[in-house]
Amino acid sequence: MAYERTGAVKVSDHWLRSPLTNINKACQTCHRQEEKELLARVELIQDRTAALKQSTEKALTDAIDAITAAEKAGASEESLKEARHRYRRASMRWDFVSSENSMGFHSSQEAARIYANAIDFGRQAQYEALRATPAR
Repeated sequence: MAYERTGAVKVSDHWLRSPLTNINKACQTCHRQEEKELLARVELIQDRTAALKQSTEKALTDAIDAITAAEKAGASEESLKEARHRYRRASMRWDFVSSENSMGFHSSQEAARIYANAIDFGRQAQYEALRATPAR
């Protein structure tokens, strides 16, 4: 959070906006790199995180599509229980990182780890739904 000093007092800036609008106050008080370097680093982290977010969303929608198709094919609630459980685990992880609102910048490795887990659970949910789909 950007801040400035008023005498001996450190006052935080509580405006709700991207810290990139004022890199000098928000970032360079601690990170001594040039502004161009900091911007490039932020963009790289956020681009990677956005790509993982999109992969997670694809896994989630594929899982939902598989669960819906299994239902339409006559799969029982009991046979879809595990698929739904794994979908919820994936969805919760997507929600957690997406709602944090920094596109991974606050903790890029943790965001990547959680999205990877979400993708894995989403694909497991899809697999479980396919397994539960009655043969035709």
